[in-house]
Amino acid sequence: MVEQDLVEAYFKSNGFLVHSAANSAITPTKRKLDPLTSIAVMNPRVTENFLDSGMRLFSGDLHRIRTGMVGILGWTNSSFSPAVMSSDTRQVKFLKQQLSKEQLDDCFKPSFPIWDESKSSFLKLLVVPSLPADNGKMKEALEFVRSIGVEGVLTLRSILENLFRQITPNLVKDLPSVFQIFGLIKAYGLAKDPQMEIFKEAG
Repeated sequence: MVEQDLVEAYFKSNGFLVHSAANSAITPTKRKLDPLTSIAVMNPRVTENFLDSGMRLFSGDLHRIRTGMVGILGWTNSSFSPAVMSSDTRQVKFLKQQLSKEQLDDCFKPSFPIWDESKSSFLKLLVVPSLPADNGKMKEALEFVRSIGVEGVLTLRSILENLFRQITPNLVKDLPSVFQIFGLIKAYGLAKDPQMEIFKEAG
């Protein structure tokens, strides 16, 4: 799953330890949504979880995260499309159709200890393809994911922006494939600094 590779690279490049979690054994039915891919993350430079910036998270909020389970809802494991991204109303509808409390409860159930032996608490984080730009629709979307157990939301757009900004055209052979691809894009001049404006989003 390409989104999982991106999310893992994102957290690792920002100083986190990352552990891939096994996919759920839940079998989808007509009533049940497909299980989400999830990873466990831990920031060794942070002593405790302390999110006070609201549900919508950006890379600048990572220093407030100690441990977390990260569920990934992407393009390849959902019905998301460019048509959905073009409409705030469709984005809210997409989240409500693709996510459920049962699904997320399963996603956030680690099959191994989350690093800190003396602590069982961890943040329940979700990566989504995008969020509405309109403040009202954004609030509706975030209130919905909060109601089904999510404590913080990142978008693939902000993850891609952060990864692109870290990469230089000078390729290093031992970098993960995600960085190699981004490095090639920059080396060929397909994404220069002014073009990074494509990643701008409201909120």
